[in-house]
Amino acid sequence: MAVFYQPNSGQKRVTLKAGDLLINTSTFKPAHCGIVVKNQDIIHATNKGIVSTDIDMWGQEADLFRPAVDLSDEDADAIDGIANEIKDSARYGLGRAVFKSTFSLGYAGSGLQKRLAKYRERLQNNQGVVKNVYCSELVILCYQLFRDNSEHPLFIKLDGKRTWPSTLRRYLKGSIHWRHLGQYKP
Repeated sequence: MAVFYQPNSGQKRVTLKAGDLLINTSTFKPAHCGIVVKNQDIIHATNKGIVSTDIDMWGQEADLFRPAVDLSDEDADAIDGIANEIKDSARYGLGRAVFKSTFSLGYAGSGLQKRLAKYRERLQNNQGVVKNVYCSELVILCYQLFRDNSEHPLFIKLDGKRTWPSTLRRYLKGSIHWRHLGQYKP
């Protein structure tokens, strides 16, 4: 598999774009994921909180995914804004990560649209999108909230509240709307 980006290898950081997703490739420990934002940082939810980490400090080998059609500047701004809003207002949801996602397949259920409507209202009123979030939920919410349209090709049709990063990876690999670009290697 091609290595898409490796720090200090001579490859250019500019090959990463806002909206790219990193999902670590480990199958023997809990997976982790994050979203690239405009300043080449990764926003991700950790047990230390929702943090922004420089791409060169992301310490995990990861699969790199990008929308199949390049994001417009407006869409990249919207996704960046949502990721930062979640970072600034949410806490790490350990209970969500352990209990909700462990006993679920992650597919969108009947309550998802109602929950997303509540999150969109909070986002518009600068009230903080969600109170507790874990890594894959953060990533999924960015792509569910950037447009008010569940039929948009980039709308991730998974319930972030109940989805492991490995389930998200399988979903993205099977979607014609996403490209698997290769691996990020620290």
